[in-house]
Amino acid sequence: MTETTIHKATQPSDFLAAVPSMLGYQPTESVVVIPFAGPRTVGAMRFDLPDVPNAAAVANMAAGLVCKIQGATGLAVVVYGERTPAEAVAEAIAGKAAECGLSVVERFYVTGSGWGLIGDDAVSPMPEVPEHLAAMVTATNQHTGAALPEIDEAIAREVAEALPGDLGIRLTMLDASPLDLYEGALSWDGSNLEAQSAATMIAMMNRPALRDVALVQWAHGFAAGESALDAQIAWENGTEYPTHLAMIMWGEGPRPDPNRIEAALTACRHLAALAPANAQIGPLAAAAWLSWALGRSTHADQYSRRALAIDPDHGLSQIVSTFIAAGHLPEYAFTH
Repeated sequence: MTETTIHKATQPSDFLAAVPSMLGYQPTESVVVIPFAGPRTVGAMRFDLPDVPNAAAVANMAAGLVCKIQGATGLAVVVYGERTPAEAVAEAIAGKAAECGLSVVERFYVTGSGWGLIGDDAVSPMPEVPEHLAAMVTATNQHTGAALPEIDEAIAREVAEALPGDLGIRLTMLDASPLDLYEGALSWDGSNLEAQSAATMIAMMNRPALRDVALVQWAHGFAAGESALDAQIAWENGTEYPTHLAMIMWGEGPRPDPNRIEAALTACRHLAALAPANAQIGPLAAAAWLSWALGRSTHADQYSRRALAIDPDHGLSQIVSTFIAAGHLPEYAFTH
């Protein structure tokens, strides 16, 4: 689910023009549910547009998620796709919303270059999107946002050759701790990647213990990474892993710093693009979890699917995939 964003909409066309900017992309074949707290929107959720027989299942999931949002009083539904499934799922969501005591602000469908109200035969042309909203749409649709970045093939070959056989020796040679490397990765933008450092990070992302320490540190800062690393070492020596750290991986506890998560996701996407096929799984799984932590389940699903295509038994990828299939979001996604 996307974060709360303030958009002033005085008429339905204004509201529809703002929906892609809430998501960061132009949805296609999708159901978008926008929760309201009084007159304000509190984010947006996207679901794949179901066939008519599956409309009730999507309605149950959508209404259930909105009911968990603190202060939610209602919702709007915008369905992108053909009118028949649009009407079926919008009506089903409206019915479930009423059962939860939520008002239905409005129900729209968008098909081609037109839009209309569910239950109304009138079709209007899609409005022109203001420049400031258009600038917030950074991907053409929900799928392209998860495409890996283009990389320099020469650097990719250097990275493949530099992948360490013994990670401990490599870290000693670099005279750096994993925590320092994790923190440094937050400044990577794809143009400043050095093959040795990228190869070392790829190797660490393929060590589950080190990867999980990185995710905790990226979510909550250097001190959290220190605690997670100490806890991991103690756990390997038989000590119980602290609950407050385990909760982070399950999406519980304090809200992570979204700027750190976003920067880490950028780094992991580049690492996945640079890695040889057999080493992509770690960065992909990390990208899946980071996307899920940001509320981008569609992107998380695509990263986890790519990882599971490499190794169907990969633990973190299976966990993220299960979260998504169950409609499970981090608990902080429901606070604002």
